[in-house]
Amino acid sequence: MIRPDQVVVFAKDGSTSVSCDIDGARFADASAGTCAIFDSAAEARAFCESAVLRHPSVQFDIFDATGRSRPPLLTVVHPAKAASRDAHPRSQRRRQVMAWALIAIGVPVMVSAYGLHDGGDQVFVGFLGVSMVIGAGRLLWYNLALRETERAREARLARADNGHSPAA
Repeated sequence: MIRPDQVVVFAKDGSTSVSCDIDGARFADASAGTCAIFDSAAEARAFCESAVLRHPSVQFDIFDATGRSRPPLLTVVHPAKAASRDAHPRSQRRRQVMAWALIAIGVPVMVSAYGLHDGGDQVFVGFLGVSMVIGAGRLLWYNLALRETERAREARLARADNGHSPAA
């Protein structure tokens, strides 16, 4: 039904993730859904960007010809909601600042735990410092994973924009 050089767009309510039509109206049957097929990713993007301006609550996911078997090539949301997405540079920067702040606080806390002589306080303060550093590492690792996922997604999107087969 869909050619390898085409893309497919699915609409859903951005807050509930329930499938809807392109105007944001939910289907009577919760298992129902619809999609739109476009000849290029650029054409699909242009359509989705104009649709989210008319209907801010709708979120569009653009997939290559393989469909939902892989992550979307692109997710289009209203510009006012774009900054709250995990992959947005502002969100990544916020996580990075929080991670380095946790490291800057956690390391001195661990060092101060070494200087305490009461066993209970020493264990608690040390645990707190180690937890801060581990939490910071998780935030930095999450950012790294998001960057790698975005890099792979952008490469797939570029292949779809150039009309190459998405099978690679």
